Amino acid sequence: MTVATPPPPPDTRRSFLSASVTTGLGISAAAASSMIAPTVAYAEDDSAPIESIAERAARISRSVGVRDQAKAEVRQEIQERLDADKRTIYDFSLPVAGEPVPLDRLVGQVLSEPAEVGDEMYGGSGGPPTGKVKAILLVNIKQDDPIARKNIPEMIALATKFRLNGEFVVVACPTDQGYYEPDTSALLRLKLKSEYGYGINPATVVTDKVNILGTGAHPLWRWIEGRSRTPAGLGRIEANFEKFLIDGQTGLPVRRYPRKFSPYEIQEDIEALVRGHQLPPVTADWKEGWRGATKDAEADTYRFQKGLNVFDQ
Repeated sequence: MTVATPPPPPDTRRSFLSASVTTGLGISAAAASSMIAPTVAYAEDDSAPIESIAERAARISRSVGVRDQAKAEVRQEIQERLDADKRTIYDFSLPVAGEPVPLDRLVGQVLSEPAEVGDEMYGGSGGPPTGKVKAILLVNIKQDDPIARKNIPEMIALATKFRLNGEFVVVACPTDQGYYEPDTSALLRLKLKSEYGYGINPATVVTDKVNILGTGAHPLWRWIEGRSRTPAGLGRIEANFEKFLIDGQTGLPVRRYPRKFSPYEIQEDIEALVRGHQLPPVTADWKEGWRGATKDAEADTYRFQKGLNVFDQ
């Protein structure tokens, strides 16, 4: 006698839940099954190959490599353009009282005659001409910027300290960009002179207002922004009171400083140029200053941003 194997006991819990759901929704069990079926069928019929972790890692690595190569090519192209550009700051002029003034005349640069071959000063092999001005600090200023109260007196103090023989000059360029500067160039000079004494010292110069960004940017500012970039590779000025230290002998920028970097903190770099020494390594404060500048550029009132202030004219 053959005994039939009884069917497995029903999953009473699953049956109860299924019945509860279909009853609650007011649909039959068959309808509920048809609603779920497409999803189940899609999952079962999906025959697309699954990418392994190793394959995905290799694909990401290739894409990163392509991006890095593209960035390297861009950096190389920029460097090639810089190498091909033989201009110095002395190839430019800045406006004062409505007239363009060549930079060498503006800062009082006087180059000596090239040394003769056999001159003991250069070991008998001759040498390049030397200039009276050893260091130039170029700054984009705004007279009513809150940090002007700190930056401008410090720049005057530095000019006073290093003014011996006219070896150091501070050139300040006001601009309507970075919020509108309501005063005229002449009135700005009077205010800076009366409030700070800026301009009384021959080692401090205030130019007329100029554009430093956009299609109408002054050629000097367009050149120096591309020539001396931020640690992140940015050329464009981000805020008021960014500072460029220029070697007065070569006319080339040697270091750039962020908005909130104190002029007093530039003193060692200036002294190195004045004495003909190599610049000291950048400090941790300099690096931190640029990190802070990146954050400020996103939120600070005095940043340069399209639609927020006069950016492009």
